[in-house]
Amino acid sequence: MARSRARRRLALALWAVSALGLVVSPASGSDPSTLEERAVAIDHVLTEPDGARVVIGHVSRKLRVASDTLKEQQTQTGLGWGELLVAHLIAKMGTLEFDQVVKEFRAGTDWEGIARAHRVNLEKLDADVAQSQEIVEQREEDRAPATTSTSSGSSSHSSGPSQGSTGNQGGKGRHRGTTSD
Repeated sequence: MARSRARRRLALALWAVSALGLVVSPASGSDPSTLEERAVAIDHVLTEPDGARVVIGHVSRKLRVASDTLKEQQTQTGLGWGELLVAHLIAKMGTLEFDQVVKEFRAGTDWEGIARAHRVNLEKLDADVAQSQEIVEQREEDRAPATTSTSSGSSSHSSGPSQGSTGNQGGKGRHRGTTSD
């Protein structure tokens, strides 16, 4: 009987230690990521098929800067696309010049340090970059546009005159007569 109590205590102690380890490890784990890690994750999308179009297109839309301008800045600074995004966001939020942010980064200050030095809301900055990371990783802006047939029959999947929608076109054309909702 004493032996079974000892085993139960040992099992309970091991369970408590492992449970404590599970509780502690996420806090010291990789989430939330640093801005540099998020920038690297954004750049990783470039290695996927059509990744450059996805990343450059998103960064251009997010920053409201022409992609040609961003390509030129990327070439001049040597920053990755994720870093370019972070630098622009810090400049915008801190009312700084983009070149000043790049200069500080090149001098060895990390993105969080630059943001803190210029009183940029680090939580908002991280949330913006995390949102961009998620968008490019999930290709949320890369959905094919809804298809429509044209009166000239030039649609590649139209086999004749259009007689209504049978496919899912942005929620239209749901099955009629079903009440599964």
